[in-house]
Amino acid sequence: MFHRKRRPSVVSDDTLSQDMRSAEIAAPLRLSAVRRLLNFARDIKRYVCSSDRRVLQLITAVACLFVSLSIGIAYSSEHYVRGWQLWVWLLCCVIMIVALAPIRVRRLEVDANLRALLVVTAVAFLLRATLLDVIPGGLHPDETGTARFTMEQVYTGSELTISPFVVSSGSHPTLYHYLSKLFMSVFGYTAAGVRSSSALAGTLAVLATYGCVAVWNNRRMALIAAILIATYHFHVHWSRLALSNIWDTVWIPAMIGAYAWGWKNRNSAGAALAGAALGFSQYFYQGGRVGSLVLLFAIVWLWWNDRDNQRLALHLGKLAAVSICVAGPLFLYAVTEPGPFLERFNTIFGWQPSVIQETTGSATGYWQFFWYQLTRSVGAYTAYTDITGFYRPLTPLTIGISMLLLPIGFGWAIFKRMWVPVVWLTLATFLGGFLLSGAPSSSHYVNSIPAIVWLIAIAIDLLNERGHPRLALAILAIVVVTDLVFYFGIYLQSPSLDLSRPFPVPFS
Repeated sequence: MFHRKRRPSVVSDDTLSQDMRSAEIAAPLRLSAVRRLLNFARDIKRYVCSSDRRVLQLITAVACLFVSLSIGIAYSSEHYVRGWQLWVWLLCCVIMIVALAPIRVRRLEVDANLRALLVVTAVAFLLRATLLDVIPGGLHPDETGTARFTMEQVYTGSELTISPFVVSSGSHPTLYHYLSKLFMSVFGYTAAGVRSSSALAGTLAVLATYGCVAVWNNRRMALIAAILIATYHFHVHWSRLALSNIWDTVWIPAMIGAYAWGWKNRNSAGAALAGAALGFSQYFYQGGRVGSLVLLFAIVWLWWNDRDNQRLALHLGKLAAVSICVAGPLFLYAVTEPGPFLERFNTIFGWQPSVIQETTGSATGYWQFFWYQLTRSVGAYTAYTDITGFYRPLTPLTIGISMLLLPIGFGWAIFKRMWVPVVWLTLATFLGGFLLSGAPSSSHYVNSIPAIVWLIAIAIDLLNERGHPRLALAILAIVVVTDLVFYFGIYLQSPSLDLSRPFPVPFS
């Protein structure tokens, strides 16, 4: 058999000329992109080398990163260590933060707004730190677990202690137990002692929320938000439990506020502080990791309005350096042992056949489950109540007039393009409610508290903008009184039955 010879393909002159023209155009574009990249690298190098201080900052940052990551690499598979690793890592974190975010002491002008904030902060502390051993009632089983684990695993007097860079059961990072150990050592091995770190976190959250709202909006709205979170029944309750969730309300507004402050003031120290908050947040409750997504949105939003690539590179560089130095050892553990690190999410993930079967009666009832999850995750703020024993207030997350103010603030924020609290609440609702089983669970919504009060503050401050300051003040007073009367007057008469355990006695 004869095979017909394949004729060579014929390409027209028009096609050749078009390809040549495309190549001629693409080549300069590629060269231009490379040239811009090289120029950008030269600008960064010129900036760093323009002073000995910046060169020293870079060398110090690299040294701290090296030590922190080397500890993570060496001990990522070790569940028990001698303890010196914590102090070396912590020293590296402090030096890194000070080097990249040098503190300049300036005279602080105390005006009426600041004095009011100090009063609000003091009131917030009293509402959270008073009678911690009896309000609320006894300990939750998870609180007793926190206390017992701390007493039996953290610096017990033996040669080894639990590594601060691993996770315990339920994927909870163990570093939080070191904080519990510190506070119990100071305030006693009692219910009040193990809860005291949460009272501190709840108080710091007032300052973090004020700073965040002040940077993104204004100081008047920030003060309203600070008053709201200081007296918010949901936040007061979680500030009195020995669980790490409440720290989300410190780290998330701190990282978002610090980065925005640094960007708007062209001060990269803000990015370094945001990196510190981002890094430390990884060692607390897993729900706080939604903050990294909110921070990512804030970074993109701020850059989009200015399109300053050099400033973006500098700020992201400092943010990444500090956050990696702080969180590096934990994530190296996550790479080494992903199973324990992801155990919690795999357990409570809602969209799996067993959960759908239990909820709808059919393992394939996806539409029914979709509607169930949507209504309860979104309705947690104004309709559906907490189904867990952590709080179980038999009311939604907002009560009284706050139920109306929250959607008004949400809608007005969208209209005025105040996207950060909108994105924050949306992500918290989706990741902490819609995706998970057992919606709504108050433990999964704690990270949304600063966003809730921010949106309510937007609605109240809207009255000020419209020339009704007395009405705004009256509504603020109604919200505050309603929350305080509910928590300290109504809820404490019949708190969750799960809050009944005594302080544990450690195993012998």
